[in-house]
Amino acid sequence: MLLIGQDVPEAMICYETRQGSSGAPYAVRTPFAWTVNGPLNADGDCRVYSSFISAEEKLDSQVARFWKLDSLDDDTKGMSVEDQRALAMIEDTIKLTDDGHYELAIPFRHRPVTLPNNRQLAEMRLHSLKRKLSHDTDLHEKYRQNMDELVANGFSSKIEEAEIDRSDGMVWYLPHHAVINPKKPDKVRVVFDCAAKFGGTSLNVKVLQGPDLTNQLIGVLLRFRKEPVAVMADIQAMFHQVRVSVSDRDVLQYLWWPNGDFSEEPDTYRMNVHLFGGMWSPSCCGFALRKVVADNQAEFSPQTINTVYRNFYVDDCLKSVHDEEQAIKLVEELIALLKRGGFRLRSFVSTSRKVLMTVPNSDKSSSLKTVQSDCGEQLPTERALGVSWNVENDCFVFCASDKNGAMTRQGMSSVLCSVYDPAGYLAPFTLAAKRIMQELTRKKVDWDESLPEQELSEWLQWLEDRKYIENI
Repeated sequence: MLLIGQDVPEAMICYETRQGSSGAPYAVRTPFAWTVNGPLNADGDCRVYSSFISAEEKLDSQVARFWKLDSLDDDTKGMSVEDQRALAMIEDTIKLTDDGHYELAIPFRHRPVTLPNNRQLAEMRLHSLKRKLSHDTDLHEKYRQNMDELVANGFSSKIEEAEIDRSDGMVWYLPHHAVINPKKPDKVRVVFDCAAKFGGTSLNVKVLQGPDLTNQLIGVLLRFRKEPVAVMADIQAMFHQVRVSVSDRDVLQYLWWPNGDFSEEPDTYRMNVHLFGGMWSPSCCGFALRKVVADNQAEFSPQTINTVYRNFYVDDCLKSVHDEEQAIKLVEELIALLKRGGFRLRSFVSTSRKVLMTVPNSDKSSSLKTVQSDCGEQLPTERALGVSWNVENDCFVFCASDKNGAMTRQGMSSVLCSVYDPAGYLAPFTLAAKRIMQELTRKKVDWDESLPEQELSEWLQWLEDRKYIENI
C-alpha cells in the first residue's frame, strides 16, 4: 500500500499493459509489481487510483477481524526479531524503585533518539481541546479532575521553565483528548495521542511494540467457568503503576492549564509512568506484572502464581476455584503479591457472599458497595471482559439491542457486530445472520445497496427473533 510519486521516474517505468473493455480499469506492470488504474465503480464514477483498495475491501477486512473472535484456533506465533529486541531492552532496564514500583525504559528502535520538537502541534491540539471543553462545563470539570489526579498521584510532574529547552532530540509533546465509553457515560478517560505525527514522525513510530504477553480472551473466559466459586477483580490504573526511566520522561511532555483555568498560560508537564495510547505500554506493563511473580514466587502458593500467568486479561483477573476457603486464600495472596510491584487489586466481585465479606468495602466493585451481602440481597449483573455476568445466578446473560440499522450489508454488519459473544454461546442464533451475510457476499451485493427481497425477509425475521436472546 505504497503511493509512488512522479518524482521517482524510474519507479514509474511501464514494462507491460493489459487493457479490458471500454471504461474498465487497466493494469500496468512496473518495476515493483502490477498496479491497477481506473474507475472504482461500474457506474462510471472515474476516481483514479494506483494500486487502489476500495472501501468495500476495507469493510471486508474489518468484518473478518471481528469474526476472528469466533475462532478457537490457537494462532500464537513465535516472537519476531523486533519483539526479541524489545524484550531484551525491557529485561535490561527493569528495576524495582524505592517506592515499590517497577521502572523500565521505553523500548526505542534506535538510541540516541532524534525527535523534532513538536510543541507547535501540541499547542494547536490544546487550542482545539479548549474549544470543546468551553462548550461542555461538565466534561471540562471531569477532564480537570483527571489532570489534577495525574499530578496528585505522582503519575506526572510539572516541568520548571529552566528545564523546558532541550535540543538533543529527546523532547516530544503529547496531545491529549477525552475518551468516553458509551456504557460508562459518567467516566471520562484522558488518553495521550502517541500516534500524533509531526515532521513526518510520531512517538509510536520511534518505538518497538514489544511481544504480546496478553492471554487469549477466550481462554480466560472459559477458565473462568471451570469451577463453582468465581472471583473477578482488576488492577487500579495498571499502566500508571509502572514507572518510565527518568532519562526517557521528556518524550512524554504535555501542556495543560493551571487548575484547568483557560485564562492562564498553559504549563508544561511530563509523564513519569507508562500510559494509555503508547504502543509499547501493554508489553512493558504486562512484563512488569509477570516480573512481580518471578521475583516473589517462592513465597506464594502455586495457585496464586498460576492465576497471574493464566487468569489475567491485561488488568482484569477472572478466576474460579473449587471452594470458598480456596477463594478467600487466593484473594488474600493475590492482593499481597501484586502489592509488592505497586499494583493494587480492587473492584472485587464474587459469587460467594462469604468471600465478599472478607474484602474491604473500598476494594469491592462500586455496584456491590451498597449491597448487604450478608443479608441475602441479590448480587448485581457485572461485565466480565465485555460480557454481561449475572453474579447472583453465576451465568452469562445477553441484552437485545433495538438497533436495526440500514437495510444494507453495512447496516447488517453494524447490528451483528453489536452482539458481543466471544465465547460463542449465541452461535446457533448469530450463525443464521452470518449465513445471510455470506449469501450477500456471494451475490456481490455492495455494502450500501438495498438488500434483495429474499435476504431482506430473512434479516427482518432475525431482527424480530433477537429479543429472545434475553432468555438465554
